[in-house]
Amino acid sequence: MKVISVENVSKKFVLAGDRPKNLADAARGIFRRPKRQDFWALKDVNFDVEQGEAIGVIGHNGAGKSTMLKLLTRIMQPTSGHIRTRGRVSALIEVGAGFHPEMTGRENIYLNGSILGMTRREIDQKFDEIVAFAELERFIDTPVKRYSSGMYARLGFAVAAHVDPEILIVDEVLSVGDAAFQEKCSQRMQELRDSEKTIVFVSHNMGAVSSLCDRVVVINRGQIHSISAPQEAVKTYGELLILERDRSRKIAGDSSAAARPGVPMHITGLDILNDTGEWLIRSGDPLKLRINYSVSDKVMAPRLGVQILDEVGRIIVHSSNLQNACLSDIAQPGYCEVEINTVPIVPGRYRVCIKAADAYGTMVYDDGVISNDLAILPPSQTAGSGAPRFGHVWVDSSWSYHTSGACEDDDAR
Repeated sequence: MKVISVENVSKKFVLAGDRPKNLADAARGIFRRPKRQDFWALKDVNFDVEQGEAIGVIGHNGAGKSTMLKLLTRIMQPTSGHIRTRGRVSALIEVGAGFHPEMTGRENIYLNGSILGMTRREIDQKFDEIVAFAELERFIDTPVKRYSSGMYARLGFAVAAHVDPEILIVDEVLSVGDAAFQEKCSQRMQELRDSEKTIVFVSHNMGAVSSLCDRVVVINRGQIHSISAPQEAVKTYGELLILERDRSRKIAGDSSAAARPGVPMHITGLDILNDTGEWLIRSGDPLKLRINYSVSDKVMAPRLGVQILDEVGRIIVHSSNLQNACLSDIAQPGYCEVEINTVPIVPGRYRVCIKAADAYGTMVYDDGVISNDLAILPPSQTAGSGAPRFGHVWVDSSWSYHTSGACEDDDAR
């Protein structure tokens, strides 16, 4: 049974024109109609969610995810189209929203629970469980203005996580508190999923999306790009993320310098220096690169860094010229060569990111993602079924069998 149906939904915002810079501009503006621009945060979005299904929503910043959630929770209304929901809807969009700083934790549990749709009786029944989950027994009668940010977030999640809705809308709330509490949050989300609650989950944590969701919606520039299984969706998201980075900061010769005037150093290209000249190595092999750069002025001892990113943009390998203190002033265009002695990452497709910054690392000159794909093949000695497939890093190891002393004694008898 469908519990959420999104049909041809679009949402338009009107962007105002530039504000007057001075009194004269303001006076002229009285007789001139201000320029306005339409911005479509979402355009013709369609998808359905079945009862008991956990569906993820992912996309780069500005893709339209938050707008979609605000429409699902009725915070905003669509410009066109229809959204239909069946059952009680609760949202974990901003933990602690509605807390009053002068009120105690106890008072805020009742206040926030009411905002989230719980009755007084429901809050009474779950009060002790909420306090224990937040681990705030000693401080529950303390005004929340005296709470640390972690205590504040824990209490907010604890209240929201104990609402009993048919549909739960979740927006990036599994990063509150320390590692132990984050694990507790993840377990609570899994419990809700196992109890056949319908969940719409927005997050940039691809691991959480993969483990929690049945299907994943990928939103790109306000439109549905794809709806697929989590593994396929994560791969698609990674490809779109890299395309967005390349679109905004594409490195192509001197065009990078033209894109950022006034910056003294630009990365103009990247070459791989292996025997074949192709962006392909085996796991555990060395990687030698040539970083080409241009300068518009003398640069004092710049920092250069190489990062290898996976399909969703996570940094798997990082190396910089600080490792062997290879720092020198640069006054003319040229190149720098770097050899990473071993790249022990599992087979797959990766991207290479080059960063250039000042000597202190406080000002970034260039941080573009190079458009070349780096293919990592299995190590030659593990070709076939023994090739590494899990985790991020492949380590060389040896295994052997030995008979225990007890068995040897038994054999002797």
